[in-house]
Amino acid sequence: TIPQEIGHLSNLKQIILGFNSLRGTIPARIFNISTLQRLSAPYNQLLGTLPLHTTHQLANLDVPNSLGNLGLLEILGLGDNNFTSEPSSPKLSFITTLTNCTKLRVLEISNNPISGTLPVSIGNLSASFDGLYARGCKIRGTIPNEISSLSDIPSTIKGLQKLQQIYVGYNKLQGSIPNDLCQLRDLSGLYLQANQLSGSLPACLWHIRSLRYLYLSSNKLTSRIPASFGNLKDLLVFDASLYSLHGNMPSEIGNSKVVTLLDLSYNNFSGDIPGNIGDLQNSVRLSLKHNDLVGTIPETFRSLVSLETLDLSQNNLSGVIPNTSMCLTINYMEKSQVGDLSETLQASLSCRMKLYGGATQFGVRPCKTNSADRLKTLRKVVIISVSSTISLVVLVLMSILLWIRCGKSKRPPVEIDLQPVAEHRRISYQEIQEATEGFEENNLLGNGSFGSVYKGILFDGMVVAIKVFKLQQERALKSFHVECEIIRNVRHRNLIKIVTSCSNPDFKALILEYMPNGSLEKWLYSHNYVLDISQRLDIMIDLACALDYLHHEYGLGGSISTSCDVYSYGIMLMETFTGKKPTDEMFAGQMSLKIWVKESLPNAVIQVLDKNLLTRGRKNSLTEVDCLSSILKLALDCAAESSEQRINMTYVLAALKKIKVVVRNPPKQRANVNNFLARQEKPELSLWQVRRSEMSEATLRMTGLNKRTFNPSPNCQDPQKAKLENDSPSDAHTLRIWSMEEKAMATQSGWDEDHWSCSISAPAV
Repeated sequence: TIPQEIGHLSNLKQIILGFNSLRGTIPARIFNISTLQRLSAPYNQLLGTLPLHTTHQLANLDVPNSLGNLGLLEILGLGDNNFTSEPSSPKLSFITTLTNCTKLRVLEISNNPISGTLPVSIGNLSASFDGLYARGCKIRGTIPNEISSLSDIPSTIKGLQKLQQIYVGYNKLQGSIPNDLCQLRDLSGLYLQANQLSGSLPACLWHIRSLRYLYLSSNKLTSRIPASFGNLKDLLVFDASLYSLHGNMPSEIGNSKVVTLLDLSYNNFSGDIPGNIGDLQNSVRLSLKHNDLVGTIPETFRSLVSLETLDLSQNNLSGVIPNTSMCLTINYMEKSQVGDLSETLQASLSCRMKLYGGATQFGVRPCKTNSADRLKTLRKVVIISVSSTISLVVLVLMSILLWIRCGKSKRPPVEIDLQPVAEHRRISYQEIQEATEGFEENNLLGNGSFGSVYKGILFDGMVVAIKVFKLQQERALKSFHVECEIIRNVRHRNLIKIVTSCSNPDFKALILEYMPNGSLEKWLYSHNYVLDISQRLDIMIDLACALDYLHHEYGLGGSISTSCDVYSYGIMLMETFTGKKPTDEMFAGQMSLKIWVKESLPNAVIQVLDKNLLTRGRKNSLTEVDCLSSILKLALDCAAESSEQRINMTYVLAALKKIKVVVRNPPKQRANVNNFLARQEKPELSLWQVRRSEMSEATLRMTGLNKRTFNPSPNCQDPQKAKLENDSPSDAHTLRIWSMEEKAMATQSGWDEDHWSCSISAPAV
């Protein structure tokens, strides 16, 4: 508790007691300190009511016995406690006592069960008052007109020229939104959600060009979105769900090109979706659910490259989603790899991504599930790139959600019930403390150089991973800012998502998406779980996807080396398939994991493989050995001593995917596997990439292959004599004819005819 004796410190200027576990009430004697300039006690467990009036214990005070005694007080922070209002008065009468605090700038009372109405005396607060934070206080009634008197200059709210954000969401405010709000030219955030406001929006609201965040959801407002909405060119978030908006969606909505969240669900919009909605290229979440929209889905949806959540359900839309609109799901691939949406992206959109409602009618088949085993079908690998230039810190290595794909079932396809991604939320230190049970060691997931990661359960039941930074470490603060910047700028399905952050001078934490199945280490070295070759390949392919994406993003700057990441990936690839840590006790002196693997190739690879990968007598074990040998060779190429000799992640990703083809569809003859894998070690050129000037006309006709007219090099082997086993001539250019077995394998893997009919391979230049 706060000791009573603190009231005897007559020269005290500041009392800062936040981020502790203080209980009880605030001693009345504190308000006897006339020199007090700052009183801060947020994020505690304080109870009771504020001691506003004289009591018999304070009879000998020389100053007025109220909070108004604190004439030099600038900031009063009482948020996130359990304060209640005076039972005898429905109004928040303690605000009246603050009118004598002529220096007061900020009053923070959020997340207290105060439950009352705002008094008219709020208009008598100091002229310098610029911040009232009362979110989650169950405040009811109307916003008093006297709020416009908070300045001595004009008699309206426009006098608050410095006011930038208004947080009054999740209360019971009634009445309409006053036009005077439009005079706040510096207003960047207006949070009015979850109240009982009625009427229409002020038309002038759309002319506040400084607005960044506009939350109007869950009110009784009725209005249209006017064409002047296009004036809000810097708007980042617009949430007007459950609002009763009506009319057509204006085409000017596409002018807000930087918006990241647009939620217009559960309204009464009619007409078509405007075509220029594709201009919202930064949009991460778009929801138009439960309206009366008609017509076809605009082709411009293909431009929504940042989109992660799309909800068009419960409308009267027709047609299909444009076949390249969802590059968000494969934004690490080239557009040419997208293909037909209904075939290529059905698993990505129905199983991994959040595509809501009507998936079938839009050309995306729902994912099939096997309800018998009820195993989750999503997998996610989480990585953050580590750069040798700026020493980016890895947040979370990775997690496995079980790599059982959307399996076939005898039952009809079942629509998956996917919930929307939670938007950015505010969280207090107290909630973090409660979520982790006081940072209990049993909730500790791991420790790092700059912080510790805890498992936590928020008040709404959401399970999260909380990374708490050790600010006493020299570079921890920089690491916090760097990680925030990374997560803010990159979006990929294999990168961890941030729920929110908590940042105060003495405490900084990132609240991250929780990966329930733990780390790769848990699965590799557990006696209870065994990952097969296919599952390990899936993990490393997902990891390569994310690294390839990050290398492309950061490589555009030209100043960041990615070779360090490639080296680390190579070592991890070896560890994943050998089951040996680089720090294993067997690696002493000159021996290392890399040397151990290198010495095993090509003839003794079985001696270094994880014993759980190969079982004697198991079908296709020789095929698997060939695949694993190629994987370890690829890992060594990643971990080359010279950075110039290391291959890039784009090539690694392509090679692993081709190896996966063999693992999933093993041929009958081992020789074909060896040939197939050997061909992947050199970059291939398409038949049509070879210069026509070097060729002569010829026509190829072979059983099982389509007729092709092509221009082979004069030095090439006669195509009529080319063997299906792919005998290699001595010339630099080689005509390659795929066998029927290879053709079937490629077809099953989704390769089109141009890949297997005929091609020319060339050594790397």
